[in-house]
Amino acid sequence: MDKIIDRIVSIMSYCSFGFFSIIWLIYVNLAKKPMSSFLVFNLYQAIFISIALAIISLVYNIAYGFMSVVPFLGNVVKIADIYINRTPIYFTYSISSLLVMLLLMYLSIMSVLGKRPYIPLISKMIRMNFGV
Repeated sequence: MDKIIDRIVSIMSYCSFGFFSIIWLIYVNLAKKPMSSFLVFNLYQAIFISIALAIISLVYNIAYGFMSVVPFLGNVVKIADIYINRTPIYFTYSISSLLVMLLLMYLSIMSVLGKRPYIPLISKMIRMNFGV
């Protein structure tokens, strides 16, 4: 039963971009319940992935703001931004949102299977720092 709950909590934490992870960590600490290494890995990975996506978005927006005012490069950057972030490719998903959705699907499917999804830098950092 605990393995099923761990898998469901892992999926919910990935789909909520780490918000449910923080709530679950607070609940576990208040209830003084032990967590499996699988759940610890997935909760912290969901938090770090959401932080990484926020940083990537921030850096992209800053770089877009600077490069859009350069005379020739500005037009190229604006056209590329339209194709990458604003043009729907699949239903209402643009290329960037489709990539994020595929990442969430990969993370969720691996969690359902009971395996630890591997994201190169983040998974290694979590294994080194949390010992899971």
